[in-house]
Amino acid sequence: GGKALNIVPADCRFDFEVRALPSQDPAKVADELKAYAEQQVLPRMQAVSAQSAIRFTELSAYPGLVTDERSQAAELIAAFSGSREFGTVAFGTEGGLFDAVGIPTVVCGPGSMDQGHKPDEFVKVEQLVRCDAMLERMLASIRA
Repeated sequence: GGKALNIVPADCRFDFEVRALPSQDPAKVADELKAYAEQQVLPRMQAVSAQSAIRFTELSAYPGLVTDERSQAAELIAAFSGSREFGTVAFGTEGGLFDAVGIPTVVCGPGSMDQGHKPDEFVKVEQLVRCDAMLERMLASIRA
């Protein structure tokens, strides 16, 4: 960027991320964004400065995760946690990568994303207690 409001910078960096839903193909979403940038944004930039360019650098990509509630992994987590609440959330994990290669995957843990990844994030003590109890049940099952 520029060093002052009245100085046009030599370059500009725009960082963004896209969190594709499980029903979306991340590569297709990226292609649509690139097409929009090249067809809509770039011509307007080049009208101001002919040497303008847009470059995309993908740092990571992973598919969304849809947990199969009938999988053995889901059944085990339901039994150990005492909850059959499965759903899709608006954050990414590596779980989608495991699922994509046929490994049944469940992402679970204490807390709520309502409080996560924001200022003053927290996990309620009772959530930690429930998580600890679930892990104890899992370990007891392994020891048996």
